[in-house]
Amino acid sequence: MDPRKAYDELIQKVRNLHYITSVRSLMVWDQRTYMPKKAAKFRGRQYAAIAEYAHSVITSREFVSLLEEAERGDFPPGSREAMNLYWLRRTYDRTVKVPVALRLDLIRKTTETEVVWREAKEKDDPSLVLPGLGEIIRLKREMAEYLGYETEPYDALLDDYEPGLRAKRVEEVFSYIRSRTVDLLRKVMDARESGKVPKRIEGRFPVIDQRRFHIFMLRKIGYDLEAGRLDETTHPFAVRITPGDVRITTRYKEDDVLDGIFSTLHEMGHAFYNMGLPEEWFGEPVGNAPSLAVHESQSRFWENVVGRSREFWMGFYPFLQAFLPTLYDYSLEDFLFAANDMKPSFIRIEADELTYNLHIILRFEIERDLINGKIEVKDLPDAWNSRFKEMFGIEPPTHREGFLQDIHWYSGSFGYFPTYTFGNVIAAQIRARIMEDMDLPSAVYDWDFASILSWLREKIHSHGALYLPEDLVKKATGEDPNPMYLMEYLQEKVDLFYS
Repeated sequence: MDPRKAYDELIQKVRNLHYITSVRSLMVWDQRTYMPKKAAKFRGRQYAAIAEYAHSVITSREFVSLLEEAERGDFPPGSREAMNLYWLRRTYDRTVKVPVALRLDLIRKTTETEVVWREAKEKDDPSLVLPGLGEIIRLKREMAEYLGYETEPYDALLDDYEPGLRAKRVEEVFSYIRSRTVDLLRKVMDARESGKVPKRIEGRFPVIDQRRFHIFMLRKIGYDLEAGRLDETTHPFAVRITPGDVRITTRYKEDDVLDGIFSTLHEMGHAFYNMGLPEEWFGEPVGNAPSLAVHESQSRFWENVVGRSREFWMGFYPFLQAFLPTLYDYSLEDFLFAANDMKPSFIRIEADELTYNLHIILRFEIERDLINGKIEVKDLPDAWNSRFKEMFGIEPPTHREGFLQDIHWYSGSFGYFPTYTFGNVIAAQIRARIMEDMDLPSAVYDWDFASILSWLREKIHSHGALYLPEDLVKKATGEDPNPMYLMEYLQEKVDLFYS
């Protein structure tokens, strides 16, 4: 068969498979929003059936024959065809290494354990979920052995989320960030002890009114509600089902107006990326983001760089006050300082920009040790609390504020956490670059979000996975991911609010 014809047949097969597997995204959205609790057992079987079908297609003799024939083609390096083949070869190689029975066991176990985790978190009872987590870790260790690695098992799992990234590189970047963060945090805490503390934004903020403001805010920024939704969940997320169906979720607290706002802005950033990926590439490997860190850079850019800026709230705060009149008791300065407050806290997703990365570093160190066999699951609660106290100077009063707070480990996502801080690194680097091309503060103040989004679409979104993660960052910003920009950005924030 001619390589071009083999490529065309292969891509059509891949697209058809993606149309089927994309239904899983809809099922995940349903599971985390409206699915009845008792549906978990059979939902796990549904996921397993989809995964088994995908595995059978990808590992079939027809698939590999088409792939091998297409790889003989003379496609220019870096072309859409060449990169599709690169990602398909990577997917095939990683798929055939892991027995399908192991993959299906992991899907069933994570689906069941995720539901148990919700109960364990609600009851603050680790005993409910530790057995399931132990089984997940056993399966993930087994998967790492099948995938193979040069240095440590954790690398094999990290590569799932951030292709090419290794734990040693993460350790180097995190060491730099940790050292600089500790220095900045010391300055913040000294200022707080001297009385530089924001007012606490208190009051009752009805959920219905918060939601109305969030919808208003999303519309003004440019989120297309005819191609998406805003729903409520325990752990906010965004999901792309198709190019015309990109959904986000948030959570509301009647005593905390800030939590929901920044959750919504964060997920909106993910949605913008998903909506900006080339529609005509949907179903092809290049039609996706190249990594989770690149994806996370978009959510953190909108949540923090844009959403916590003075210019943003100079425009939106009067409207927020109109939706939630309790806020008339607080000035714009009160609100801004509260939105940018920095101090050690127990909950990652509620953490400020400065201490957030310490939360990620903690999780990276623990999950790396769990996978590499240096910590056993039964010791996890104590390991978490002791390391948290060492890093933050405070000890979680409950497990729900400790190792039970995040969904990731209970859904099997080991290797995911580092991508959050690498996303912060890339977001700060994008900020530095975009400010060379436009007056970013003025664009935010003028509600010219279309210009900002246009820059991101041109430099990041429109390329999909046509480049490897580091190559895409270098193409967009002029250099490889560099944590210096993140720490300079955080230094500016500390100087602005705590000097």
